[in-house]
Amino acid sequence: MRQAYDVSNPHQAHQAVVDLYQGVIKPHTKTGARGRIIFETINTNLRHELRKMFHGPILTDFSQQVWITDPDTKRRIRYSPAAWKVLLKDMFCPAQFDAAGKELDKSTEALSDDEFSEFLTQVQAFGVVDLGIEFTEKTDD
Repeated sequence: MRQAYDVSNPHQAHQAVVDLYQGVIKPHTKTGARGRIIFETINTNLRHELRKMFHGPILTDFSQQVWITDPDTKRRIRYSPAAWKVLLKDMFCPAQFDAAGKELDKSTEALSDDEFSEFLTQVQAFGVVDLGIEFTEKTDD
């Protein structure tokens, strides 16, 4: 049996969980049945906004604010947004595997909205705590 609710605010979410518990979960688990409860973000605008934030202001702030000393030349250098994207993906994107268990190349495309949001939080925390970045606030001009 599969039951789905579309919710868009906390009140609807609460009511859906109560209805699901009383009408489906409680009666089935009393009989010994097992089940799975999943919440999935379905707002496609969220995905677009998350990606736009990562590829825009976040990577820009990394590339403009972080100076690293080159070990060979001892000169301070900055890296491009593309270089930061590769590093941050390698550092914070969770490992992904195919059906046979072989590890795939890390990709932000394969992340769910919730996973991508967590990825961005980890990236920003690293930037602030370890590199001293002050992230630019997004403005809607």
